Amino acid sequence: MKIIMWGALLILTAVLVSAESTFLSDYMEEGQTKVYEMEDGVYVISLLSVSDSKEKAVFRLNDEISKGIEEKDSHVFNDGSEVVLRELLLNDASNVSDEAHYYFYGTGKDTLKLSNISKYVLDNNLCNFDKQCINETKEDCCYDCGCHDEEKCENNRCVLNKEKKEEIKPEPIPEKTEETEIQETKPEPEQKDLEIKKEKGEKKVAKIILWIFLAIILSIVLLVIMKRKKRSIF
Repeated sequence: MKIIMWGALLILTAVLVSAESTFLSDYMEEGQTKVYEMEDGVYVISLLSVSDSKEKAVFRLNDEISKGIEEKDSHVFNDGSEVVLRELLLNDASNVSDEAHYYFYGTGKDTLKLSNISKYVLDNNLCNFDKQCINETKEDCCYDCGCHDEEKCENNRCVLNKEKKEEIKPEPIPEKTEETEIQETKPEPEQKDLEIKKEKGEKKVAKIILWIFLAIILSIVLLVIMKRKKRSIF
């Protein structure tokens, strides 16, 4: 019952806050890192540690570390994103990692401006995404260390930026006359830009409809459970 209420609360919050937010349920082993892509960037979530004695888990969202979270408890990060620890799966065997089942609600406000982060970068801890260039190289961690002027960050590696490399020869500017000044108008937006904006708008509308549909279903489920509970009492 409490788990369903948590889920309904988070989804309703997501609907009200932003169409670009995300809500999901996932599993993660201790020491593992996962990337969740948004429209304007990504969230990088790590399960830093699991305490068997205290039965608490510590997460890191981008460069922010959570408190020790108990089962059915949560932690809210600075941008309003939240991690809810649904269940801890503790393993006695030394060669098996502990695991956490969690809900994640991302507001989409403070995402990392990255894309196409490879699994190799994550599995080998080439970048900590902590905004510090310590024991990392520009080739392995351009989010933290940056790139040279003629390079860009792609798949979290510095590669040659062909757009900057190509020199564009400026066209000769014709002399202005009274007739050309009258005929000058503002350039119309390119068709491609209009199509991109239209596509983004359609995606946002689809997300809003999906969140509202999920919220309605969960609300109905909650009402049914509460009615059954009342009947069982009487």
